[in-house]
Amino acid sequence: MTVDVKRGSQRLALTAGDAVRARLAVVTTHPIQYQCPVWRGLAAVPELATHVLFGSDCSVRGHFDHGFGQRLKWTVPLLDGYSHEFLGHGSVNRLMVGPICGRQSLFSRLRTLNPTACLINGYSPPLYPHVVAACRSLGIPILLRAETTDADRDRSVVHRGVRDALLRVLYSRVSRFLAIGKNSRAHFLRLGVPPARISDALYCVDTDLFESQYQRRHEGVFRREVGIPEAAILVLFSGKLIPKKDPQALLAAVGQMAAIGGRAVHLVFLGDGPLRATLSDEAQSVAPGRVHFVGFRQQEAIGEVYTDADMLVLPSIFSETWGLVVNEAMQFGLPCIVSDRVGCAPDLVVSGVTGQVFAHGDVGSLTSCLRKTGAMVMEDPRGVHARCRQKVAAYSTAAAVKAITAAAAEESGLQP
Repeated sequence: MTVDVKRGSQRLALTAGDAVRARLAVVTTHPIQYQCPVWRGLAAVPELATHVLFGSDCSVRGHFDHGFGQRLKWTVPLLDGYSHEFLGHGSVNRLMVGPICGRQSLFSRLRTLNPTACLINGYSPPLYPHVVAACRSLGIPILLRAETTDADRDRSVVHRGVRDALLRVLYSRVSRFLAIGKNSRAHFLRLGVPPARISDALYCVDTDLFESQYQRRHEGVFRREVGIPEAAILVLFSGKLIPKKDPQALLAAVGQMAAIGGRAVHLVFLGDGPLRATLSDEAQSVAPGRVHFVGFRQQEAIGEVYTDADMLVLPSIFSETWGLVVNEAMQFGLPCIVSDRVGCAPDLVVSGVTGQVFAHGDVGSLTSCLRKTGAMVMEDPRGVHARCRQKVAAYSTAAAVKAITAAAAEESGLQP
């Protein structure tokens, strides 16, 4: 028995066994700690056969991360639980240098896999346009789920015009758009994508991993380790210590306020990077004894830091297309202060409820937000905790898997 399934302008004859299973090819740059749980979830869906093509194996092989300023290899399992292969073994920055990641190789692999739909996770580097070209030649519907936004930076008229023109061409070849949040949907709509072709597949971290850490949490462990008083207000920065994330603005703001409501304010930098030495020197003069550098920690070891923090601050000044540390922090019940350049702000940060939004680069505005959030935490700690966890609950791995599965089934010509 065969079943006809429409794919673009073609009709494919699937076997009875295939008729109830969409075949999804996922193409992405390299194993990413936030994405791999989604691939694992998709592989567990009975109605979906998923295979992941990686451009590089750098994150599992180990590589020098210039943002963190050190050699990095993730210790969380990135490849377990789903079918996958690597197209190349170079760095992410050299994905398109070798022919193995060229259009012909991609075309051959996709033709052999014969998926009923293909998911891509961005439009840069050139790996992704090559996938689009290959899928177009093969008549494979393309799903796009990416960190798309227009709000992450100021663009010149020329830059905006060229970018828009190129993206309109690319988007005309995409079958279904999976918006990760409000900015992502607004971007697609602005470039003329019909609303009927946009679905929500909200951005997420490894929610199961962080929930297990949350359920096992023990308050006070991290504070005792670092030497932060139990009564202090602990402000947390989590990420790379690089200029675009503007950690110096946060240090300056904390330096202007020794206490909130009589409680000393301490700042923890969780992460590493080229600005660490500069920040350490500045901290000695602007907030002596109140700034702590704990370096990079693997994902499975950061729950204790979130447990003892009172708030997270992400002060990025450009190119923060989402800010997944906000998802992590809110899963632990932390209110978040973010700049207006942080992509998740419209989705997760409700001023006075789950945090505050300030004008990027404005230390005075950030300082005011720190005071407001500190007061909110002191007045209603349990209420703030519950509101933050409730707000981020919809941004889960399970929800993303469900949305991608439905889109893949529909674009494959099958009922989701």
